Amino acid sequence: MNNSRKIIFLLVFLFILFSPVFSQTIKEGSVAPDFSVTLRSGEKVTLDSYKGKVLFLHFWGTWCPPCRIELPEMDALAKKLKTQGEKAKMDFLAIAISDTKKDLTNFMEKNSYTFPAALDETGKVAFAYGIQGVPTSMLISPDGKIIKIHVGMMNKKQIERFVADYAE
Repeated sequence: MNNSRKIIFLLVFLFILFSPVFSQTIKEGSVAPDFSVTLRSGEKVTLDSYKGKVLFLHFWGTWCPPCRIELPEMDALAKKLKTQGEKAKMDFLAIAISDTKKDLTNFMEKNSYTFPAALDETGKVAFAYGIQGVPTSMLISPDGKIIKIHVGMMNKKQIERFVADYAE
């Protein structure tokens, strides 16, 4: 019995000690960390590139089954925003993590996806945003604060609700 108590105490202690490490570090209302990524087109973008509009920032992977399921709807949203041009209240950016340039390029071409995509080559962006799993989506306000966070796959209706106030 004494050993059982020690084990339970140790487990509780370790849980308390490490739980902040495993919790989402970015919360709604937080200032969004700056980032710099290169789009597939070769254009470098930062968080400031999207100032003045809401940014739908989507973390995903070509190897991720739930990501693959939701990407057609993400692509449709990105196309819709693109047709709105400067009148759009929101921009879309998808950042692939734990991938290679070759895999990203092949995946995008194979599926005819046209949404703006970049590769987080070093993992710094995902780390800064506290990404623990993909897909993870965030809305960032025009002044750089996190408005909403959604961890996990979204279907068409969930995406529509997620962006309801920003996509017409």
